[in-house]
Amino acid sequence: MSETETNSFDEDEVTKNNKSALIAIGKIIQKNPDLRVVVQTLIPDLLLNEPEQAQTVVSALDQGYKFLITEFERGNSVLALQNQLQGDDGIKLFLSKIGGNQLEYMRNHLVNINQYGNYFAKGLENRLKIAVTTNQSASGF
Repeated sequence: MSETETNSFDEDEVTKNNKSALIAIGKIIQKNPDLRVVVQTLIPDLLLNEPEQAQTVVSALDQGYKFLITEFERGNSVLALQNQLQGDDGIKLFLSKIGGNQLEYMRNHLVNINQYGNYFAKGLENRLKIAVTTNQSASGF
């Protein structure tokens, strides 16, 4: 195979993977429409430039949202306060704030773009668990 044919194959594979990732993101948002605004606010450039990494981030946001809803339904006082202060959008705003904090941290600490999604997912998971056990995050609104 010539170098041109190899590059073309690589580009075709990347395009195929990007389309697949964007379809997966669309399916996640279709199942959880509340995520649309969170995703568009937090990672608009990542969606365009690195769809495969964005898919991991959107999946983490989806899991985080489900975690927060479950905690709220269990009577978590931090999330109850958040809901009282922000109304029906309280959980989305809380997720956006914590997700934004993770992205800000990553800007200063992430050195490998290929780890972006996984780094975000693990950091978000830990931040959410911490945030729902302290009143500090809720009182910041």
